Amino acid sequence: MKRYKSSRMIRMEHLNHHGNLYAGQGIEWMIENSFIVVNCEYGDPQGLLYKNTHKFDFYKSVNPGDIVYYEGLIVRTGRTSITIRVGLYDEKTGVLHAEGFTTFVSVDPETGSPVPHGIVLDEPADEEEVKWREEADSFFKKK
Repeated sequence: MKRYKSSRMIRMEHLNHHGNLYAGQGIEWMIENSFIVVNCEYGDPQGLLYKNTHKFDFYKSVNPGDIVYYEGLIVRTGRTSITIRVGLYDEKTGVLHAEGFTTFVSVDPETGSPVPHGIVLDEPADEEEVKWREEADSFFKKK
């Protein structure tokens, strides 16, 4: 699957009381990048609904003035669900600052009823993508 990137510059209004990226802002941008990914692949923004953020882990602080990018990729599909893995990276160094997963569902825009999306995953590009797919599958296993 294609990977989609969106860049951001961290400004003062994006900071928390510790002086680094506020987690809520980081998650908002993660969901936005996820929507870009799923919208570009599905093609109908009116037929998509956000369902869930499965996790979002910060590994390294993001500081004011940093240029970062979000990179999203579809890693799991169900009949109507589409799960995206998103990483938050430093634009200059490529260091991973955070990552998480979101799920959207495809619906009929008129009725809101679930409809099949028709997206089929291709072969994983590398071992990292295999790992992300396995992790995404784990969110949907019955316990």
